[in-house]
Amino acid sequence: MRFYNREREIKALSSIKNNFRIAVIGRRRVGKTTLVEHYYGRKCLTFFITAEKAEKETIGDWVRDYPALHFPSVSTFREFFEFVFFHLHDKVIFIDEIQNSLKVSKPFPSDLQHLIDKHKPNLVISGSLISVMKKVVEDYKSPLYGRFDFVIKLAELDFRTILLICNDLRLGTETAFMLYAVFGGVPKYFELIEKLSDFEFKDAVLNFFVRYPRPLHEEVKTMLKEEFGKEHKTFFAILSAIMQGKSRNSEIAGFLGKKGTEITKYLAMLKDDFELIEHRVPLAGGKKGLYAVKSNIVSFWFANIWKYNELLETRQEEKLEHFLEENMNKHIAGVFEKTIYELLSSGAIKIMPFAAIGRQWGHFAGEKGKDSYEIDIMLTDEKSKSCAFCECKWREKVNALDVISSLSEKVRHVEWHSADRKETFAVFAKSFKKRINEFEGKKVICFDLKDIAKALK
Repeated sequence: MRFYNREREIKALSSIKNNFRIAVIGRRRVGKTTLVEHYYGRKCLTFFITAEKAEKETIGDWVRDYPALHFPSVSTFREFFEFVFFHLHDKVIFIDEIQNSLKVSKPFPSDLQHLIDKHKPNLVISGSLISVMKKVVEDYKSPLYGRFDFVIKLAELDFRTILLICNDLRLGTETAFMLYAVFGGVPKYFELIEKLSDFEFKDAVLNFFVRYPRPLHEEVKTMLKEEFGKEHKTFFAILSAIMQGKSRNSEIAGFLGKKGTEITKYLAMLKDDFELIEHRVPLAGGKKGLYAVKSNIVSFWFANIWKYNELLETRQEEKLEHFLEENMNKHIAGVFEKTIYELLSSGAIKIMPFAAIGRQWGHFAGEKGKDSYEIDIMLTDEKSKSCAFCECKWREKVNALDVISSLSEKVRHVEWHSADRKETFAVFAKSFKKRINEFEGKKVICFDLKDIAKALK
């Protein structure tokens, strides 16, 4: 697969030519190694650290990787990089998965700090464990704190790039949304899809996650267990709760059989340290927020695979296949809404100029028998008192008039410049049976998959 996107990161890397130290942090398979080796090319010497091998054995692997460089026979990382930094000053030294060194050689961060200060090498480090790398690079107590010119936090590819990849693979816009809903923007998984001789969405998902040897089931589980450490069971339970609709602190605590105060620190860690969940609040008022899982592949895995893990352990794959078929459309619909939100936020799709964007929910004020309403996406501009309300429907042949009629009832209960605001409505769907461009004197915009693909070009 060719190299896609990463313009921002390449711009950052190109801004420093000599005497630089850069850290690249990103979850496994997101493309850290590819980015560094693609940009620096032949100038880059990559030294991958594995947690499973002893220090001397790892050095032996590096010596065999670069026989022409005649590395000396040494036993410690400090001795090895003392030689490398001194003799190979014209190269870019790339230490890949540096957090693994903590399991192999605890003094290495301090040793590396000493060597950086002494030799000032052109150095790039990377790491996949988000919380650990934050401590290694950003914690002021760390020996390496303040030693890096840039800390690049490499995110997954956005949907616009995934659509481009799917176009190159001759897969349509609908398939791009479906793949993004399951695999997110993880480049490595699209490399796997590219290798399939005969692609069919359902079979690909089942083969990767359900049917033996189900490689991605084990990979996601291993990745998360490594990230969470010894308390992974608690974090797994919280993520499972969120993906089963328990989105408030009290609901999650009840799912775990704990008090709300007992899970506060875990929610904070999932949000701030691991960056796996977010806390949403209504855009137009209301303080009680909801928790949601940010990563598409993690949300898919907890909602559709881990939830039924007993079926895999008891070799009832066919039963899980049945559940997955029942649940898949619901999952894709949820991510479709999230993806439209991302596209509006980034300006890739434009409805109106806005200063704020968010979800909106609340109670039907003064109406008996009605509890609460939800609006998928809301945009506001305080200066012009303009707003837009959007609904996302992962369905064919949508009647926009019906959707807007229902949406307008919800909108009446949104308390944001109620008396004098200018309203716009938008509907996003797979396709439309009936489009409209006006409702009760207000502008309506309809986007189907073809319109979305056109906008993103």
